[in-house]
Amino acid sequence: MFSPVLRRTGLGLLLAAVVALFPAASRSHQASTIAIPSNWLSYGHDAGLTNAVPVPSLTLAATRRLATVWTKQLDGSIVASPLYANGTLYVETEAGTVYALQPGNGAVRWQRTFPVTATPSCGSWGFSSTGAIDLKRQLLYVISADGFLHALNLATGAERAGWPVGITNAHADGEYVWGGLRLFGNTVYVPVASYCDLPGSDGVMPNGRLVGVDVVKAAVAETFDPVPGEGNLGGIWGWGGVSIDSTRKRLFTGVGNSYVYDASCSCYTDTAGLGDAMVKLTPQLRVVGWDRPMHYPGTGDYDLGTAPLLFQPPGCPPLLAGNSKLGWMYVWNRTHLKSGLRFSAGVSDGLAAFVGQPSYSPSLNMIFESHATITRKKQKVGDGITAFSIDRRCRFHRRWTTSIGLGEEPPPLVLGDVVF
Repeated sequence: MFSPVLRRTGLGLLLAAVVALFPAASRSHQASTIAIPSNWLSYGHDAGLTNAVPVPSLTLAATRRLATVWTKQLDGSIVASPLYANGTLYVETEAGTVYALQPGNGAVRWQRTFPVTATPSCGSWGFSSTGAIDLKRQLLYVISADGFLHALNLATGAERAGWPVGITNAHADGEYVWGGLRLFGNTVYVPVASYCDLPGSDGVMPNGRLVGVDVVKAAVAETFDPVPGEGNLGGIWGWGGVSIDSTRKRLFTGVGNSYVYDASCSCYTDTAGLGDAMVKLTPQLRVVGWDRPMHYPGTGDYDLGTAPLLFQPPGCPPLLAGNSKLGWMYVWNRTHLKSGLRFSAGVSDGLAAFVGQPSYSPSLNMIFESHATITRKKQKVGDGITAFSIDRRCRFHRRWTTSIGLGEEPPPLVLGDVVF
């Protein structure tokens, strides 16, 4: 499980817009705005969750002229990643509101408020899952805390006819969606976990799963249950939900711990079924490969609950990388998951959940990990970013580690050659 207290660390009520201005090449010193990619449609920017986009005009020198353009007071904390399309910024809050904002000044173009859910033991929640934008149909898909998947018109916020679709509505105070929604073809994939691995008001334990919704029919089409049986956990926690290799038409996701009684130890085991495993699926959610790192603890709540990064450096086969709550980054050959790990590295002390996933810059051929533990004389002195380069023989090398303070951090954002 992921602690809701940890999940909320560092969240704020203010949304800020920042722009970098720098002198143009001419002697007139006219200020020009950095060219930012036109759309950001889902968590992680792309289906491989690289969290990186090429922005040639954004250099380290240009960042010295970053300035706040506006701030906007919203009605709740912001956990989900803001999205951008059609010249509009889309933001969800824990108060249950979806905002469409004008990016130039933060003015509200429309807003819709949906029910929040109060749990018996884990607080009150609204939107934590990042939505997905469907440009073909001009829709924004979001899932509210009461368990309904919505399809909202990008221009007006109006619900599309035939929607919403119930996902966790039958057990909304026990099951919850943290991970981002992912659109592939005509299917939106919805990763289901729990609030904090505790039963809802009905006393029933949550049932983790991945749900595929046909957006044409507005109906559930497929379901993948990592740990067969009801109430056995196996939540899909990763902020990115699933990552997708669109060329080979394969989905990848990490699975959290199971909750299955084992008479041999008189305990509830975390590794039943595909608990704490990295899984490869078809678009129809059929399992075609999986791996659990050797010696992964059978108990102890050490989820492998990551949405993995998909990448392929020069000289390497197609790879995927993900984090575990043990504090390790794992790398697999994604065409041969069952062959086991290709590389692993301890990054965090694992005392505070090492969640999220790495980011990758193709132009720099480097992986960046946040929430790295910074030590001095074997004592922790901070948290920060660590970077790995990959050579032509597909060997990983830790290049640098930089402290940026104390506390949990989201995955790094790589714009051009600058890491935020």
